Amino acid sequence: MIIGLTGGIASGKSTVSKYLKEKGYQIFDADKIAKDLTNEDNIKNKIVEKFGSNILDNNFSLDRKKMKEIVFNDKSKLKLLNDIIHPEVFEFYKKAKENNKENKILIFDVPLLFESGIDSLCDKILVVISDHKIQIERIIERDKIDKTLATNIINSQITNKERIKKADIVIENNGSLEELYEKIERVCESI
Repeated sequence: MIIGLTGGIASGKSTVSKYLKEKGYQIFDADKIAKDLTNEDNIKNKIVEKFGSNILDNNFSLDRKKMKEIVFNDKSKLKLLNDIIHPEVFEFYKKAKENNKENKILIFDVPLLFESGIDSLCDKILVVISDHKIQIERIIERDKIDKTLATNIINSQITNKERIKKADIVIENNGSLEELYEKIERVCESI
């Protein structure tokens, strides 16, 4: 069974993913997969071709902070980047599903699950949500960015309301870590 795990930025999705990994579930993290893929020369070259060589750092690697500032301040640039990366990530997940011959429970941890179409590969969808204000506070604290960029990042994603409509299971994460862990345990009992 494939479970798609998603949620808006700073919703607590990564904390849920980490907890599930500690419980023994096999996790496929889209952020890590995308990062690994963008380090491959053919994909990095496509990105440089569209964005210019000024997005490379001194080691000729992608400057991820610079990329974040560019794409989250211009929706057309975000779409351009996603059009390069999403098909590659989708193919990775498609192969992972095909290779799951024993029908183990696999967790596809994908922030942009619906936007990338990876939800079509999943049997169940688990969505983690948090209030907008809490997300803003968490992003500013975690990523050391300003409120405007934090808001732009949230606004670039689909809304919690849209995620909930497509979810089989919803975890609301506005409280303590202990409360979140209790909710995850209840989910584990039901899968």
